[in-house]
Amino acid sequence: MNLKNLLKNDGAVSISIGFILMFTVTVIVFTATILSFYSLSQSNERTAMGATFKIIGAGLAARINTADILVNITNSYGGTVNTLEYEFSMPASVAGRSYAVNVTGSPSEIIIQSDNGAITYSPFNVSTNLTPIQIYSGAENYKITYNKSVSNLSIVEQ
Repeated sequence: MNLKNLLKNDGAVSISIGFILMFTVTVIVFTATILSFYSLSQSNERTAMGATFKIIGAGLAARINTADILVNITNSYGGTVNTLEYEFSMPASVAGRSYAVNVTGSPSEIIIQSDNGAITYSPFNVSTNLTPIQIYSGAENYKITYNKSVSNLSIVEQ
């Protein structure tokens, strides 16, 4: 075997470079696939949380409206409501994540949001004054109370 022929032969080099290129392309495609599935699962989590937040917000808005209607109907027919308590519960977490509920007074709106970007808005309408409150998930049992002395609806944790 001649040393000059061995140095001029580049057959092994092309096989090595071909292997390295194929391996690199395979790793890049595999990484892109994994990242796309990860981002897809994150998007699905936010969508599911948003749908659940809409249900929670609509339920809370209905409860606040019910308490307001009970007070107003009783007062309009000459009755008196000294105190009213409406107990309800909310989940401690949604999709394994904590969330915050912000009940605003003007405009009357329930804003539910999580740290992963899921957020929903649920409007409601009350004629009785409502104390704005920020509720953080963790506690599950709450109560809507009406107090005649201050003519106010408020939400408290039990």
